[in-house]
Amino acid sequence: MATSISLFVVLSLLNLGCFSQKDDRLVVNLPDGKVRGAEYSTPINNFSYVGFLAIPYAEPPVGDLRYESSRPAKPWKGILNATRDAKSCITSDSLIDPSGESEDCLKINVYTPSLKPDHPLPVMVWIHGGAFRSGKSAKSFFGPDYLVEQNVVIVSLNYRLGPLSFLATSDHNLPGNLGLKDQVLALHWVQRNIEFFGGDKKKVTLFGQSAGGTSTGLHLISKRSRGLFRAAIVQSGSGTCHWAVDQNARTVAFRLAEWIPGGNYGNDTGKLKAFLKQRSVIEIMTASQNLLESTVNESLPEGIQVWPTLEPESEDAFMTESPYELLKRGEFNKVPFMIGVTSEESLLYFRGLNHVKEIAIMYDHEPERVLPFDLYPNSTNEAIAGETIRNAYLGGRNRRFADHLVAFIDYFSDNQFVRGVVKQGDLASEYVPVYLYEFAYFGGRNLTDAYVPGAEKVAHASELPYLFTQDGYNITTDPLDVLTQKRAVKLWTDFAKYLNPTPEKSELLNNVTWTTFNNQDYPHLVLNETLQMRKQIRGSIYSMWNDVYEKYGRKPIITF
Repeated sequence: MATSISLFVVLSLLNLGCFSQKDDRLVVNLPDGKVRGAEYSTPINNFSYVGFLAIPYAEPPVGDLRYESSRPAKPWKGILNATRDAKSCITSDSLIDPSGESEDCLKINVYTPSLKPDHPLPVMVWIHGGAFRSGKSAKSFFGPDYLVEQNVVIVSLNYRLGPLSFLATSDHNLPGNLGLKDQVLALHWVQRNIEFFGGDKKKVTLFGQSAGGTSTGLHLISKRSRGLFRAAIVQSGSGTCHWAVDQNARTVAFRLAEWIPGGNYGNDTGKLKAFLKQRSVIEIMTASQNLLESTVNESLPEGIQVWPTLEPESEDAFMTESPYELLKRGEFNKVPFMIGVTSEESLLYFRGLNHVKEIAIMYDHEPERVLPFDLYPNSTNEAIAGETIRNAYLGGRNRRFADHLVAFIDYFSDNQFVRGVVKQGDLASEYVPVYLYEFAYFGGRNLTDAYVPGAEKVAHASELPYLFTQDGYNITTDPLDVLTQKRAVKLWTDFAKYLNPTPEKSELLNNVTWTTFNNQDYPHLVLNETLQMRKQIRGSIYSMWNDVYEKYGRKPIITF
């Protein structure tokens, strides 16, 4: 979920240029215009592929188009130079250094092993994470090298982030979910264009991690996404994670606007939208940061943010009903999917052992903090529900998280990620094949050091360096690291090719057969130094969460 700065020429110049005739083999003629890519070679194996960077899939969402659903890009003349990374969409880092960011950011990247393969190739569309407030799709950050070696076409995309994307007033003026609608438009772009890059539009697999995983989980549910992909891989996020749907979006929108001089518009959402369209990016992002910092102690340790939300019914709406209830009723896009977590997700969010202790003490002093903010128990049940959760992790009353940091890390990982991930797989497995995994390998490419004695070591995003390359990041050649990379890439790409991550026995994969999920024994694949099928992920803890939501949660349940 970290971001980095990349350079790109402003689209108003259209990156158009003159090239010699010898480059014509790298030019693709799309319905909207011609694009010129570049040849690349993968590290270690020197596998050659062609990449096209920063192709516009939407009109720039600026001026009157700010806070509006994205529109398809207009055609261009000449040849678009698609050889440099796009600027990222405006993120929380824009207050530090805005040079690598722009509102004009709705671009898509395509990487292909062959522009003219013997048969159209499977396509994998990547959605980056970043808590819906940061991140980017740049090649420098998510290099496709390992994946493209397996003869699949890789696509990645930018989408709007933070308050320029997910600010919502729960009505038709600011319905929200603009970033998710950007993703839908990008998927339509893939359907119209991917054949020109050697891809098969009928064999699209959507995959993403963290907020990108939750985006993917929500695309599995949204009617707007129906027919745009045939499979999905949901990494460390889900459509049922409690942060997948903001149930207080309207209140958050007005509170954010109050941080901008002149931004107090009472309940007039039309005037609020018009006001925000006229404000500078810096004003809006400063207000968002001020709101976040001023609310750190209200709910999450990181403060109030803007996330996806339920919208009023309209033709344009991405999500209007509870993801939980839609999955339960079988009203979702019925395609097979992989879904999973790392073994200790929450380690990424703490700044060392002392920070873990500090937050644990906060939770000990205010026991109600253990309650998920989407639970909404009544005042009578609040204490009972909280005690039930604490006891499940601490093993009894009168125990403190500050004295049991491993239990606290487990609680935080389950609360933020694991239970919601398992729940989407659980509910959907009644209707489609679901493959559940736990990434548990700790090696030289992992992103976080192990600093809580006794805790699992593998933090949120730890699988990413085994799927993607990144400029400036050391590609370790330790045999186990390389083996883990090959295994992860094979599982991911075989699923995209065959809708089954283990279609046949493979020595590389320890001859494991990855069986589909069921809600009797919760089978899941553990990716560690070896590959193993195990049962009962999180054991009785998951059952406890089910009981808490059933007994004390507000109905209908929206997320989990």
